[in-house]
Amino acid sequence: MTTLAVLGVSLAPVGSYAASGTAPTITSPSSAQVRPGYGLYFTITTTASPFAVVTESGTLPPGLSFQAFYNGTAMIQGITPPSARGSYTVTITASNGVAPDAVQQLVISFVTTTTTTTLSASPNPSLAHQATSFTVKVTPVPNGGTVDVNGAQVNLPGCVAVPVNTVTGSATCSTTYFPGGNYIVQAHYSGYGAFFPSYSNMVNQVVNAPGYWLATSNGHVYGLASAPSLGGLTTTATTGPVVGIAGTPDGQGYWVATANGGVSAFGDAKFYGDLPGLGKHVSDVVAIASTFDGKGYYMVGADGGFFTFGDAKFYGSLPGINVHTQHVVGMVASPAGTGYLLVGWDGGVFTFGTVHFYGSLPGLNIHVTNIRGSLLSSTGMGYVLVGSDGGAFIFGSGVNFYGSVPAQGIHVNNVVGIALTPDDGGYWMAGADGGVYGFGNAQVQPVPIGLPGNVPVAAIAGA
Repeated sequence: MTTLAVLGVSLAPVGSYAASGTAPTITSPSSAQVRPGYGLYFTITTTASPFAVVTESGTLPPGLSFQAFYNGTAMIQGITPPSARGSYTVTITASNGVAPDAVQQLVISFVTTTTTTTLSASPNPSLAHQATSFTVKVTPVPNGGTVDVNGAQVNLPGCVAVPVNTVTGSATCSTTYFPGGNYIVQAHYSGYGAFFPSYSNMVNQVVNAPGYWLATSNGHVYGLASAPSLGGLTTTATTGPVVGIAGTPDGQGYWVATANGGVSAFGDAKFYGDLPGLGKHVSDVVAIASTFDGKGYYMVGADGGFFTFGDAKFYGSLPGINVHTQHVVGMVASPAGTGYLLVGWDGGVFTFGTVHFYGSLPGLNIHVTNIRGSLLSSTGMGYVLVGSDGGAFIFGSGVNFYGSVPAQGIHVNNVVGIALTPDDGGYWMAGADGGVYGFGNAQVQPVPIGLPGNVPVAAIAGA
């Protein structure tokens, strides 16, 4: 065949043509993985102008077939048998008349690595309104994938699609339960690449409602919800009645104080001394409060005199500043252990150390004589006073107002104290009859069985 040149222009040989456009390129991955007994829907994609025609040659895995769509794409799809194993290599070719064709070796392999997933929770039991942490472990260590932790087939907030660490095979997350109760939880590993998905063991997560103790005037102590009942004491004419109870930081123990300044320790509460042990004879102790670390406690008398034990530090007293009264009803220690406040029956507040003064009822021209207790927020930036009618007075920014007994249309005159929930999300008020009123997230338990009707509750403390 001869090519003619006319005026410098080359003419194509007779019987051939010059195609225009772009040569095809295969843009989809060169490997795919499928689990035996599962489906594969793998799309082959190309770029080309005009569209390329995609073809396949070679033996496909059992259950899979090839289909071209003549728009530059094709699909390998189907359901593989559970017995399928191994890897298959097929050749994918894309052609559109523009050289060169695109050729790809596509490897389809079956996933065959079985995984084991385990789940643990900490703490268990846990408290409502406090975080519960979950640790998920996948073995052998996969090269990717995520885990979900779910209860009753619902994924737990904060525990959805948590990446698995490709060095340790672990994933951690946390969630917060609100109502107390028993929760069955399980983790699911998604699988990744050659690693099969798997479900973990089931864990029974026990969530206890925040609890409280009620101490009666004659020395009985009742633990409610998460607060354990660890025993009480016998009061006498010498000890006087029980006047206060204070819990340890972990909620596994408490101290009970009597009017003569005697202290009894229960559970993991340690005894650091009391007034009879020091040879002091008093009968007007009104309250006890523990230090933040539980390694000491304070007691205060009706005159505002202070007594410290263990690592409790003395920062002053009312007699020490020439304030004379017999109407102090309670005290609260600073969370940092650097001070405390006293409250009188008229709502007067006296602060010592680093505790800030945020106001008092006399300062607001509110005249009462029925204040029965006080609370300091966990941040130390505010406090609550409570009256015998269940009225709550909030000072500072660290405590929220969650309600009061009068606001509920209830008329009482026997509230003896108040206790804060662990997360500052609510408070309980206790009546002398054992009735407890809950506000915010404070869950109220039934009146203790066996509580004598003629023996008043003297104090409440949160666990």
